[in-house]
Amino acid sequence: MKKVDSVLTHLLAHPVYAKLQEQACFRLIRKALPETLRRGVLFMYVKNRILFFAVKHPAFKMEFDYKLATIKNLLTTLPPLQEACGAHGIRDIRVFVSRFAPKPAPSPETHPRYKERATGAFDLRLKDEALQESFESIKKSIAENRRG
Repeated sequence: MKKVDSVLTHLLAHPVYAKLQEQACFRLIRKALPETLRRGVLFMYVKNRILFFAVKHPAFKMEFDYKLATIKNLLTTLPPLQEACGAHGIRDIRVFVSRFAPKPAPSPETHPRYKERATGAFDLRLKDEALQESFESIKKSIAENRRG
């Protein structure tokens, strides 16, 4: 009886599953990248033997540009990457900032809700009518907050 990995390897060798091999190559490339670069990668693709990295932010693009020689060195020296990505024949690497980068979702405006601790039961011994009305409206507001 054959082992599962040998059957899967045989199945993935068919041209129908070329995209799966490509995705396996991209997964290995992403694992080989330093953590600072890995966080910025949105997606990758190969076109005309050029590996394109789509990044989230221009700062990640600058970081990639600084470390481009390191990335090319990784592709040529690591045996797992050579095996997985050899069929693509990657000769160059380019980086661009994607316009599809996820935007941070704005936090919904919330009004803090808390239980009203005041009772609104205080004596009003005022001679001024304007102050008397003001305190009465405060009492009403406290009573409404206790209910809501």
